[in-house]
Amino acid sequence: MTKNYQTFIEHTGSMLTKKSALPNEYFNTYQFSSEYGKGFTAVYELDSYANICIAKHSYTSDFEYSVSTEDSITIQQYDSINSDRRYPQGNVSAGMQYIAYAPGNRTYRYVIKKDVPAKVIGIQLLPDYYETYLKKEFGIKGIDLKKDLQVFPHGVVIPEIAAIFSRIRSFNGSELSTRLFFKSKIDELTAIIIQKAEEFRCMHDLKLAASDKRAVARITEYANDHLSQNFLLSELAAEAYMSVSKFKYVFKAVTGQTFSGYITQKKMEKACELLTHSNLYVAEIAYRLGYKNAGSFSVQFKNYTGVLPSEYRTHSAAGHLLKI
Repeated sequence: MTKNYQTFIEHTGSMLTKKSALPNEYFNTYQFSSEYGKGFTAVYELDSYANICIAKHSYTSDFEYSVSTEDSITIQQYDSINSDRRYPQGNVSAGMQYIAYAPGNRTYRYVIKKDVPAKVIGIQLLPDYYETYLKKEFGIKGIDLKKDLQVFPHGVVIPEIAAIFSRIRSFNGSELSTRLFFKSKIDELTAIIIQKAEEFRCMHDLKLAASDKRAVARITEYANDHLSQNFLLSELAAEAYMSVSKFKYVFKAVTGQTFSGYITQKKMEKACELLTHSNLYVAEIAYRLGYKNAGSFSVQFKNYTGVLPSEYRTHSAAGHLLKI
């Protein structure tokens, strides 16, 4: 079982139960009833390729915890939730789907509100699936799912994916038929992602001139190499030969993020790298990333990851999650 599921199960004190909460008995179902609230998390592990998770929780008070990511692609649907989970792409809400690549060794903070039950279904694709299986089984060499997901609009709802989730939730068969069915649904879901990525990319290409996309690529390359610099949109727009309003539109159309969101993500990724692989003081890391002081850096780092830089370093060195 991957770390993110294991963390939640341990944090809530969930226990494996013989009685499944779902029609299909081949899910491992973990239930909890404690001071946090009550609910279940059902997980089906498809070898080293993917995990399917169906969960329903209700809480007696706002529930908060942090989880460290593993390299994976996440496709989730929120049937019911009231949360301010801090994804880089934005917060989640009921009725939306979340489709994104999560790089490893990142920490996200969850805050799930008590007033609305959390009902979630999701599939986690693992590197063995999208890096090895697709290329070996289908001879796909030019496909990059991680890159494809960058063109998906935040909060997009794809009916075909919702239909797959509905079939998975209701399927009830033998052990063999369950395995074959779930495997086929994961392949089908991947095909839909590839198809939709092509459609979204075509939409972007129709709207954006090649010169505009080259300008954004030039700006992002420069920004990545100069994270300590304080950027002004007016200067960046002038460098790209655009008005400020056009630059903001084109940058988000190309990258899927605002410029400030993009820079914050790159700074936090670099901070995580330095905290894990160097002995630099937090103040030195803050300076290298363009922050006026360690305090302002620590505030933004905690807002982004859910933990302080010092806690993140301790957690990384120990090789386990902080329970917050």
